[in-house]
Amino acid sequence: MNNIKLSNNNILHPNWITGFVDAEGCFTIKFGQSKSCKTGWFVQAIFQLNVHVRDKNLLLKIKSFFNEIGTIRIDSKNNKVCYRIHKINDINKIIIPHFENYPLITNKQSDFVLWKDIVKLINKDKDKYKNGITEIINIRASLNKGISDNLSIYFTNITKVKRSRVNIPITIDYDWFAGFFSGDGCFYIEITKSKTSIINYTVRLRALIGQHSRDELLIDALANILGYGTIYRNLNRNFSTFTVSNFKDIYNKLIPMFSEDKIEGIKSLDFKDFCLAAELINKKSHLTLEGINEIMTIKSRMNLARY
Repeated sequence: MNNIKLSNNNILHPNWITGFVDAEGCFTIKFGQSKSCKTGWFVQAIFQLNVHVRDKNLLLKIKSFFNEIGTIRIDSKNNKVCYRIHKINDINKIIIPHFENYPLITNKQSDFVLWKDIVKLINKDKDKYKNGITEIINIRASLNKGISDNLSIYFTNITKVKRSRVNIPITIDYDWFAGFFSGDGCFYIEITKSKTSIINYTVRLRALIGQHSRDELLIDALANILGYGTIYRNLNRNFSTFTVSNFKDIYNKLIPMFSEDKIEGIKSLDFKDFCLAAELINKKSHLTLEGINEIMTIKSRMNLARY
């Protein structure tokens, strides 16, 4: 393999968008009491992405992908930035068609299906009918983490609808995976002291992505489809992690894949540094004190240290 070359293509692929939403997106329904609605309740569908404020520029790119609809707001107190779309016409014409054409593959697909059902009821102006709000509440109770304690006070006879089953893919679109990894993935350099090494240090690269146990079948599928990587399960935290730590797999498979199908956002800087460290290891520079110091410098500016 020659020196790693990174793509300069700034256009986000539709599957990349879906992968990033699988990692960071949320489909939700907002309720509010309103005298102007016959049911006494106002219902609003919302699609949103919440990330650290350092990735504001990435949200601007995603907003551009979605024809500039929606708003981006910064929460300086919590160092967060939110991209939100709530206008029903934008949801009907742009958001729903996108995720119908480029489906989600985590359990957020189930949330999307339920959310879309509520949007259909909103489109029909269902609040004019006697049972409209009840039907919406029953669907909302199965969406995300269910209804809030506040809403449960007003709606006591709730019958949750059944969530749709998510089909585990037999192949992975690399653009989707790049988007997914840009959201939930991590590139990590591990430097440890070693008595068996001439320079007293060993270096190990790791790329990993974790998910709640509800998506552990997807994590298992990643390892099977890619043909490399290891699955670790934390039963106490209900969490599963797909980790790639074999250097040959990282250098010959993972890095070329992400160089072609891009990591985006601030995490792309971590990926570039990860690639620099991989080149040094490939050249055996990590076996010298000078090389170790260079890798330590690279590690010192990655991940949380970068921010």
